[in-house]
Amino acid sequence: MSASASDPEPFPMTHQAVELMRALPLFADFTDQELSEIAVLCDVAIAHPGQVVQAQDVPVRRWHLITAGHVVVQRDGVPLGLLARGDSWGEHSLLNQVRSPVTVVALSPVTLVTVRDKEFFSIPEAHPVLAGRLVARSAVSADRLALPVFNALTHAGNRIR
Repeated sequence: MSASASDPEPFPMTHQAVELMRALPLFADFTDQELSEIAVLCDVAIAHPGQVVQAQDVPVRRWHLITAGHVVVQRDGVPLGLLARGDSWGEHSLLNQVRSPVTVVALSPVTLVTVRDKEFFSIPEAHPVLAGRLVARSAVSADRLALPVFNALTHAGNRIR
């Protein structure tokens, strides 16, 4: 899949974005006050079909949470999975300070809540419940699982030949 390498343009969080966050399981039991405090750390970004949201082998600068739309996760051009509303990526790469092992490309118009790396690392002190959830997500994040899945697919492909 060919795609242009341009990050979605973020814009400041709005009341509407707080409502989008509230509808996601990650934030389901947060109070209005907590959501407002978290929203200050966030931007909203819109990606268009075919747009590269995260490029492979570059430093990860943001955590991304999909509030609408679909993206495909790729490694070396090989599709590894599909992410949709409520899914996120970048937490593993941010926590471990590694380059992105994946390319993420919008398949449809995508709305994202994003958090820059600096703000991401301020979450544990102010919002320990969210921090715990992000650490748990890190274990199953697309950027954590991409390399093992890619290696398994490559290995399986070699065995079939």
